[in-house]
Amino acid sequence: MPYFVCARDGAGQIILKRDTREAAEKKAAELRDMGYFEVEIVAKGVEKAA
Repeated sequence: MPYFVCARDGAGQIILKRDTREAAEKKAAELRDMGYFEVEIVAKGVEKAA
């Protein structure tokens, strides 16, 4: 299941895709340390065609 790390800084918004929850949490922590704010992780379920 893909995870999206969303964050904002003074210039705009960034959205990064990670394959595991652990990788998403690591990147979110790195972004917070770099000064990004409103950092959140969104889990996106894989949709299957009918």
